[in-house]
Amino acid sequence: MTRERRVRLLANAGLLLLFGAFAYANLMRWLETGHPVGLGIVCVEGMTAALFILRHPSQATSRRTLAWLAAPVGAFAMLLARPVGHPDAGPLAVFEVVQVVGLAVAFVGLGFLGRSFGIVAALRRVKTSGVYGLVRHPIYAAYLLSYTGYVLENPSTRNVALLALSTAGQLVRIAEEERVLVGDPDYRAYRLRVRYRLIPFVY
Repeated sequence: MTRERRVRLLANAGLLLLFGAFAYANLMRWLETGHPVGLGIVCVEGMTAALFILRHPSQATSRRTLAWLAAPVGAFAMLLARPVGHPDAGPLAVFEVVQVVGLAVAFVGLGFLGRSFGIVAALRRVKTSGVYGLVRHPIYAAYLLSYTGYVLENPSTRNVALLALSTAGQLVRIAEEERVLVGDPDYRAYRLRVRYRLIPFVY
């Protein structure tokens, strides 16, 4: 077995353990409260973990240290979040609804990417249709939506800090990805058509 394959297997195993602990904690709180605590974000993180494991190799990957540091923070920091003792889904379960809307957007975006999904900034085939016609990074927008809904449902110092850390990591990931992608003429043309990175009319 090559060194690269061993590293990949260890990374996959570590991610599965991290996701398993996160999903288990939320499942236990669901069983205790009778409410589907964190259902949306658990599904989003599950899809992310699965696509990370099944991903195709990239054509070119950033070698910048900042890109490699920001990638796991942005992608997986929220797996360290935990449900609070008395989660509050909000009026009409609005915080759960926010998570599920984020899940739906992530599902569509990840469906477009498929096994081209990646963690570290890399050059892959440019996607321009569907949700990618609204913002350039719709999956990150979906994560932000689901993560925010989860933290509103489970407010704690730990979860708020992780949300801030994850969001900072995602913003760096966006900048690093665009640093790599701008070398592709198709992406440069796409960037002129779709102005906003994450939130329409804001950023």
